[in-house]
Amino acid sequence: MQHDPTSRPYDPITWKVGVMIFFFAAAFGVVGGRLFWIQVVEGARYREMARKQYESKVLLRAERGRIYDRSMRDVATMMRVTSFAADPTLLKQPELVAELLAVADGKPRQWYLDRIRGHKGRFVWLARSVNTVMFPLLDTLSDPGLIRVREPKRHFVYGPVAAQIIGTTDVDNNGLTGLELLYDSLLRGNSGFVVMQRDGRGRLRPSVNPQREAPKNGMGLQLTIDVEMQRVAEQELERGVRETGAASGTVIALDPATGDVLVMASWPSFDPTKLDRATNDAIRIRGITDVYEPGSTMKAITAAALLEERRIAPDDPTDGLGGQLDLRGYVIRDDHPLGRTTYRQALEQSSNVVFANSTRMLDDRVFYKYVRDFGFGIPTGIDLPGEVRGRLKRPNEFDPTTKQYMACGYELISTAVQMVNAYAAIANGGVMMQPRLIKAFVEPDGRVVKDVRPQTIRRVIGQETSRMLTDMLTGVVQRGTATAAAIPGVRIAGKTGTAKQLVDGTYSSTNYTASFVGFYPAEAPRVAMIVMMDRPTQTIYGGTAAAPVFKRIVQKTMTMMQLDADTKDRIAASAAADTVVIPDVRGLDLATAETVLRRLGLRCSPTGDPATGQRAAGQTGTINTQQPRHGIRVERGSTVSVSLTPPGGTRPDVRGLLLRRAVTVLHTAGYEVRVRGSGTVTEQQWNGDTCVIRAR
Repeated sequence: MQHDPTSRPYDPITWKVGVMIFFFAAAFGVVGGRLFWIQVVEGARYREMARKQYESKVLLRAERGRIYDRSMRDVATMMRVTSFAADPTLLKQPELVAELLAVADGKPRQWYLDRIRGHKGRFVWLARSVNTVMFPLLDTLSDPGLIRVREPKRHFVYGPVAAQIIGTTDVDNNGLTGLELLYDSLLRGNSGFVVMQRDGRGRLRPSVNPQREAPKNGMGLQLTIDVEMQRVAEQELERGVRETGAASGTVIALDPATGDVLVMASWPSFDPTKLDRATNDAIRIRGITDVYEPGSTMKAITAAALLEERRIAPDDPTDGLGGQLDLRGYVIRDDHPLGRTTYRQALEQSSNVVFANSTRMLDDRVFYKYVRDFGFGIPTGIDLPGEVRGRLKRPNEFDPTTKQYMACGYELISTAVQMVNAYAAIANGGVMMQPRLIKAFVEPDGRVVKDVRPQTIRRVIGQETSRMLTDMLTGVVQRGTATAAAIPGVRIAGKTGTAKQLVDGTYSSTNYTASFVGFYPAEAPRVAMIVMMDRPTQTIYGGTAAAPVFKRIVQKTMTMMQLDADTKDRIAASAAADTVVIPDVRGLDLATAETVLRRLGLRCSPTGDPATGQRAAGQTGTINTQQPRHGIRVERGSTVSVSLTPPGGTRPDVRGLLLRRAVTVLHTAGYEVRVRGSGTVTEQQWNGDTCVIRAR
C-alpha cells in the first residue's frame, strides 16, 4: 500500500477543540442575539422598567376652585392639612401614634392600633385631613414608620351657613352634594406631577432639572347668594322651627328681576366639616326636593288668571255664602266666614268658598294654561342637582271638582322654589325669570372669565294685572290674614297658606303645612321670599307660624340692600319697635312677674325649684333666677325662663341684687335678714334661718 502524503492522521485533541469553538461561538451568538434583542428591539421597554426603579412620579394635587358669594366674599376656600399613614413594618411607637391621632382625629385609640397591627402591607392610611395647627405635637412626632402627606382640604369659611346648596367634598376633594357635585369637573382642576429620584433605601430625593407638570387649579364660582342674608335667614328659620314645634322649615328668597337666588335655607341643616355626623334628611335641599300642596298661597295664581282674563276686578262684588260651599258631596269651609263682599276682601280673608266658586268663570284649559305658565308641574331649571317637577293634572284628567280645589291649593303638588318663583313673576310685572345660583365663573386668580346672564322664561300676565294683584296682596298684609308680616313704613305684598297634609291617603287633622309667600318693597320689588313650616304643632296657620319669620328676616336684612336712607331708617325703626329691654323680675312672686313681662310683650316660663329642676307645685313662689338676664334687649314675644323658690324651698341666692330687692326676696321666702352695708349685695351667709347679707 502506498502512503498518501496529503492525508493527516486522525487527531482527537483537534476535534475536541473544534467542538468547543463551535459551542462557544454558538453561545456568544445567543448572548449577542439576546443583547441585541434587549438593547435594540426591546430597549425602550427595559429602559422604562429601569427608570421606574430609580424614579418616582409624585402627584401634585390641584387646589379646588374657590366659591364666592354675590359680593365676592369667600365662602369655600382651600387650606393645607396633613394626612397620616404608616408602614407597620417600620413603626416604632404605635401606641404613641395612636394616642396622638385619637386626640386629633376623634376616633378611639384602639381603632388606630387595630388598623396598624391588622394590616399586611407596607402602607395603611390612619387619618386624613388633620389640621396640625390645632395639634402641634403631631408635627414634632418622629417615627421612621409614620408617613405624612401634605394635602389641600376644603375650608368652609362660614361653617354650616349655606351648607346644603354649596355642598360637600370627600377626603380626596371630590364633590359629593350640592354645587360641589354639579360643578365638580370645573372646581376640581387638573393635578400635575414631578419626577423624583429614589435611592437604594427607597427614599425620594429631588433630581437636577426634574421632569415636572404644574397642576392647574380649579375654576371658581361666584354665587348669587348673599352670605350675610343667608346667615340671618338660617338663624330665624331655626328659631321659627323651634318656636312652632315644626318638623322642618324652608326659606327661599329671589331677586324678581334677575332670578338670582339670594337665600336658600332648610332646617334641620348640618356642618360640612363634620360630614360623618350629617344625615340625609339634613343634607337634602328641601326647597327643590320636597313637594307639598300649597294651600291658600295658590289663590294669588287663581286671582291672576281671573284678572288677566278680565273675568273679575278687585272691587267686584262676590258672595262668601256664609263660609260654606257644598261641592258634590264635599263641603268647602272658610275659617273666616264671609257673606256679600268684594273679591279684594275675599283674598284678604282667604275665602276658600269665593275662590272655589270663581273658577267656574274659567274654562278648564284656560285655567290649566295659567297654572302651567306660572311654573307648576315644570322644573324651574335651577342649577342644583335633584330638582323635582311636582305634579299638575292635565285638563283631560280634571274631574268636576278639580278646578275648585286647585284654586285653593289642593289637587296639585309643588316645590317651594316653584311657588316663590311664581310670586317673583307677579312682582316682576308678570315676567318669569329662571332661578339661578351661579352669577359668574372665576379664574383661580379671582378674575371673572364668564358672566352668567339672567334668563327670561316667559311673560305670564300683563303689567296691569301684576299691578292690580300686587295691590290686592298688600291688603292681605295690611288688613288680612298676614298682619304678622307687616312692617310700618314698608309695603309688603304676600299671601298666607295653611294646607292639610295627606297621610295614608286621607287628609290629616293634625299635620299641616304653614307658609307665607311675599315680596317687598311692593312698589319696586327687590326680594320675593317664601317661608314654609312643615307640621308645626304650636300654631298651624301660615299667618302665625310663617309670617313672623318672614317679618324678622326682612327687618334684619333690608338694611343690607341698596335702598334709600329713608327706607332704611323706617326698617330700623320698625325693628327697634319690636324689641324690649328685659326687666329684673327676681324677688317678685310669679303672678306679679308674669304681669310685668306680659305688659312688655314678653312671655314667662317657670322652670320650678332650681335645686330639683321641677316645676313648683301650683305655680307659686318667688322668682329666684331668670334667663336671659335683665338689661338685655330682645324681640317682643321672646320667652324669659324663671326659676321659682317655693315657700320653705331652696334658699334664695340674692347676690347681685339691689339691697332692697334682696331683703324682699328673703322675707318673701320666710327668712330673717341681717344687713351690712348698702348698694348691691356681694356676699351672703346663712346662720340657721337667718341670712346675713353684705352690700357695697
